[in-house]
Amino acid sequence: MKLLSAMLLMFLIGITADAQEKTINPSGGPSSAVTVDPAFSGQGKKHYIPLWEAPHKLGDSKIIQQGGLIGIGTKTPAAELDVNGSVNATSLNIGGKLFSFGSFTAQNAFSGFAGNTGVTAPSNTAFGYQALASDIGDATGDGAHNTAVGARALYSNNDTSGSASKAQDNTAIGYTALYSNSTADQNTSTGFEALYHTTTGSANTANGAAAAYNNTTGSINVAIGAYSLGANTIGNENIAIGASTLVYNITGNFNTAIGYGAGPDSNSTNLTNATAIGATATVSESNAIVLGGTGDFAVKVGIGTSTPANVFTIAQGSGHAIADGWSTYSSRRWKTGIQPLQGALDKVEQLRGVSYDLKDSGKHEIGVIAEEVGAVVPEVVSWEKNGKDAQGVDYGRLTALLIEATKEQQAQIQRQQEQIRAQQDEIARLGTQIRAIQASLKTNGVAGSEIRTVNLTTPALRQ
Repeated sequence: MKLLSAMLLMFLIGITADAQEKTINPSGGPSSAVTVDPAFSGQGKKHYIPLWEAPHKLGDSKIIQQGGLIGIGTKTPAAELDVNGSVNATSLNIGGKLFSFGSFTAQNAFSGFAGNTGVTAPSNTAFGYQALASDIGDATGDGAHNTAVGARALYSNNDTSGSASKAQDNTAIGYTALYSNSTADQNTSTGFEALYHTTTGSANTANGAAAAYNNTTGSINVAIGAYSLGANTIGNENIAIGASTLVYNITGNFNTAIGYGAGPDSNSTNLTNATAIGATATVSESNAIVLGGTGDFAVKVGIGTSTPANVFTIAQGSGHAIADGWSTYSSRRWKTGIQPLQGALDKVEQLRGVSYDLKDSGKHEIGVIAEEVGAVVPEVVSWEKNGKDAQGVDYGRLTALLIEATKEQQAQIQRQQEQIRAQQDEIARLGTQIRAIQASLKTNGVAGSEIRTVNLTTPALRQ
């Protein structure tokens, strides 16, 4: 019995000693089993992750776990990891994929699964899935100074050839904006698929969905508005402002369109220096300017006035216009019921030419009074909406009246000349008779003093 008791006591002492040997060692791992250091101190707080402050002292870190949420610098984490403070890292992965990285020294910043780790060109910024994904460049400047915002913006940009075109200074904002750009530089595209197909064309500006979408090598183009310059491929230095402007231009150069749908039509894809201004204004010839559309989109053009009353109005007092010539549509093709003017001379005799001084400028001029002309020839006078006050006179159309008046006057002159010739013939006949009578009297012995002669050449007789 004594032997059994002794063996049990030794067993209990061994268990206690073994427990002391397996106590956590503050200065070592679990494999370094030693007895508990009596100098060990410190205690934890609820929810705080422990922190070894010294080999023998345990304290609390800034890391807190609340209900499965980890907080750093905050006692109330609101997410699986909630950090209240700055995070310093060389890169950030999301879902096992590189999400954000960059280089402060090279001034490169990529975020949103953008860029690539092989880039060596400096000063690039990309945000969005695969934005600037192909750009590598080199330290000499190829592929530098680019900004891409949006999924696959500037996706193909990459030039390591050392050529003059360095795939630099490009800005692309929007899904697949400048997607195909390879070696071109100084392009700016803003909008969904803007400048999508541009490869080597440089110094283009496109703003709007699919603006300059098909442009490939065309350069120095400006497209502002959805689908503007959408078909252009190699055309250069075109300006399109407004949705669907210059939409049919493919290879034309130096063209300008301002206003919705303005530009050449589908049959005029290669114009030069053609300009269309105004909604749906259509120009179909090079070196031409068209103002306004047709039908509901027809416009009135004013100079010096904000309320043009006619197709083309120059405000009174705006100045003197000058030109080499002016033509008025007048073909027989556009006319019917053609009749010669009647009583033109009588109408002209009712008109009067006057001189006058302009009230506003004091300038001395000659002309007619519109109201007076309107009373005789209303067809050549334009009137205010009240129908009472005249606006102006179409001096050009007065020519038709003057032509017919001249013809009527010429007919009168011809009739008078015919009458005079008949009278002259009669006078000549009478003269012949008188001379015969005189000769007969002389033959019969009548003295000359008794014969009165008439000089048929005197002015009174000729009249």
